Amino acid sequence: MSLLAWNCRGSGGNLGSPKMGHLSCLAVSTKAQVLFISETRKQSVNKANLLNKFCFDDACVVPTVGLLGGLWLLWKGDFSLDVVQASDNLILANAVYRPYALNFSLICVYGDPHHVRTDAIWHAIFNFVVNNPDVPVLCMGDMNNIMNANEKLGPNPVNARRVSNFCHWIKQCSLFDLGFSGPAYTWSNKRFASTPTFERLDRCLANAEWCSIFPSTTVFHLPMMYSDHVPILIML
Repeated sequence: MSLLAWNCRGSGGNLGSPKMGHLSCLAVSTKAQVLFISETRKQSVNKANLLNKFCFDDACVVPTVGLLGGLWLLWKGDFSLDVVQASDNLILANAVYRPYALNFSLICVYGDPHHVRTDAIWHAIFNFVVNNPDVPVLCMGDMNNIMNANEKLGPNPVNARRVSNFCHWIKQCSLFDLGFSGPAYTWSNKRFASTPTFERLDRCLANAEWCSIFPSTTVFHLPMMYSDHVPILIML
């Protein structure tokens, strides 16, 4: 099983853009069976457009708010996904991986970059997890938060209260970080000539039930291209 999550920071204008061509190549080369794309900034794309472009079997599209935000979740026929909640920052789904007849909860997150809705986002995640007890949980995406001071490199100090709040919610949801292989940071402001800042904003979380079934789950940070975020690849 392989899943890919990427904050693409805009679709590049249309599905024929070089950025979307890069995404298509990523999906093929990684053999991704689930694809979660955040901050698409594209109003006119519908499910049929996405399925034709990326050769997936089904999809959920959360439209942009004006020219901001936008989420795409696409999946192959090996999966059955029942989306129970979709909002500007979150897609929650009951999933079945058919080859193993495995039921699990899939949480796809685009954290609030302004940190106004963070508690509301994680309260919804908490309720979803609590209402599906003893089920493996996989949570992935751009969290727009870090878990400790070592996950940031830059001139401005870490907001300790924000870090503590984020870690509190992760613990409340009985999730933990799966680690990674690759570059230490997943986002950069790309101000390399003045005040560069790097942070690990994108990650994958899981619960104990998930890790007991898939103990060798590996998260890869892929090269940063066409966006200020790296794609993250989850492989089992």
